[in-house]
Order: sequence, then C-alpha cells, then structure tokens
Amino acid sequence: MCDSNSLRKGLRVLVVDGDADSRDLLMALFEDYEVSTTTATCVSEALESMQQACPDLLISEIVLPGEDGYSLMSQVKAWKTTQRTRIPAIALTVCAEESAQRRAIAAGFCQHLPKPLDIDELIATMACLTQETQETAETASYAKL
Repeated sequence: MCDSNSLRKGLRVLVVDGDADSRDLLMALFEDYEVSTTTATCVSEALESMQQACPDLLISEIVLPGEDGYSLMSQVKAWKTTQRTRIPAIALTVCAEESAQRRAIAAGFCQHLPKPLDIDELIATMACLTQETQETAETASYAKL
C-alpha cells in the first residue's frame, strides 16, 4: 500500500488544468512534498512542456479549453510510443460517475479522481503510480543485462 510518505522527492509532475486556482492549489500542495511542478492550461501547452522535459507523472483535468483531457491522453500515448517511455497519468474531473471513470481509464489514464480532491488520496495515488513505474523501469533494465 502506498502513502504520502512514499512520494519521491524531486518527482517531476505536469499539471494540466484550465482553472488557475486549481493549478495554484496543486502547485502549493506539491511544494510541501518537494515535488517539481510544471503547469499547462491546455493540450498544446502540455505537449510542448512534455517535449521540453519529460515528466514523471501527468495530472490532467478532463475539461480543458479547446481539446479535452481525452484528446491529450491520446496524443500522449502516441508520443510515448515514439519516445519509448511510460508516463503514468491521473485524470481529474468533476464527473464522479462510474462511466466517467471507465472512459478515463479506457482513454489511457491510470487513475480517475473526482473533484473536489481528497488530498490524501491524490498523494497516495501519485506515490503508487510513480513507484510502479520506477519498479517497471528497473525490471526492464535488469532484463537487458
């Protein structure tokens, strides 16, 4: 089981949300955990940011100006294929219905969290996803030996 204590310091997170207050809240929260946060307001900014510095984790609102979070995830999946890297992603949304959760997972998000956020759940989810990714990468590197 993962908890906030297992969240890796120096983790690089890209937060994509059209709402400035939501971005600011997450940045302030992550600062307490010594997480490096980059923000974007839309899909094009997010993709540009990812090309400049590949994040360890993507957290995206589903409802974005212009293209939505599902479109972002589709493009991230295509980008990951060419870059040969796995970026775990968490979907945030005000839609808490099970159908919204299924759609987010089907789109490629690893986890779906409804707003308003449960901070402890978010931090634990981040810790679990990044720990799983790190373990997978380590296993893959051992396999190459």
